[in-house]
Amino acid sequence: LAMRYFPILIIVLAQSAAKLNGGGFGDSYNWVPWETAKSLAKSEDKPIMLILHKSWCGACKRLKPIVAASTEILELSKSFVMVNSEDDEAPINDDSFAIDGGYIPRIIFLDSEGVIRPEFSNPARGDQYKYFYPGEKDITRSMNNVLKHMNQKTEL
Repeated sequence: LAMRYFPILIIVLAQSAAKLNGGGFGDSYNWVPWETAKSLAKSEDKPIMLILHKSWCGACKRLKPIVAASTEILELSKSFVMVNSEDDEAPINDDSFAIDGGYIPRIIFLDSEGVIRPEFSNPARGDQYKYFYPGEKDITRSMNNVLKHMNQKTEL
């Protein structure tokens, strides 16, 4: 009976380990669980960068190595509380994060009080899918914009 559940245990442990090291978005980032992100953002006076994604999503899989390999995103991330919420992890099912739809992946910025700042979106996307970021430059442009407007000093 124990051997019957062993493969399930291995899968659960592998998924947990993948999440602890960034879940494909990069091991060097200081990823924080959503449950502690708002209190940390407030205590450190940093905005939150929230990545909402699904393990089965093709666009999400394409975004992971882009973020993982980017030294510029990594450097900018030090001025943010970084959260990546995968599958059913909070806050992915919270409708307030579906600002212009429930598509994935979405990158949403919040201020240090944990308030969603919908004005910080991907300007390259126009009116549709404004929180979809297909490339490094799109992400760093928005990160720099957030830092500039939230009176942070780090800008690359």
